[in-house]
Amino acid sequence: MNSALAWLEVLRRPLDESSSTYALLFDNPTNPDQPMKTTATIIEDLCQLSELDAAKRRLEPSSPRCKELMLEAESVRERLPTAILHHYDLRISKGKRGAARMRNNTCGGCHLSLPSGQLSDLRREDASLQVCGYCSIFILPEIPQPEAAAAPVVEEPVAVKKPRKSKAKAPAAEVAGE
Repeated sequence: MNSALAWLEVLRRPLDESSSTYALLFDNPTNPDQPMKTTATIIEDLCQLSELDAAKRRLEPSSPRCKELMLEAESVRERLPTAILHHYDLRISKGKRGAARMRNNTCGGCHLSLPSGQLSDLRREDASLQVCGYCSIFILPEIPQPEAAAAPVVEEPVAVKKPRKSKAKAPAAEVAGE
């Protein structure tokens, strides 16, 4: 396939008629109607592969730790569909990142703000795999930040209102005499 967005061949079908969850279906020669991976699993695997590639780039290629990371990356690559790997590898071969996390409503790859429709798609529970419209990188959802519920609540002192000062009145004789 010549297209950089080859993963768009992905079909989405309901798992069963009563369920509202969807699964990704890819070319499976043994049983084409059987879902292979859910979207959440694919996103997790893509995130793990991206982190492994980033760690490999920081190490020397001949180091033993780099070889361990390469073996681990190969096991993750086996779990990903070929259409997604094709797009990911195309980005990597150009010296760019294959996937990046969304941060503050911006793409982690090109740092441009994402359209509001794409942001709402990324925030849904059944989020699908998204590609940045500007740099064509896979966008991974934000890591949820733990809320500061343990922070102590400090009550601010209530300000007491001071009574207004009355304006100085002009003498009544001057006003009537003029």
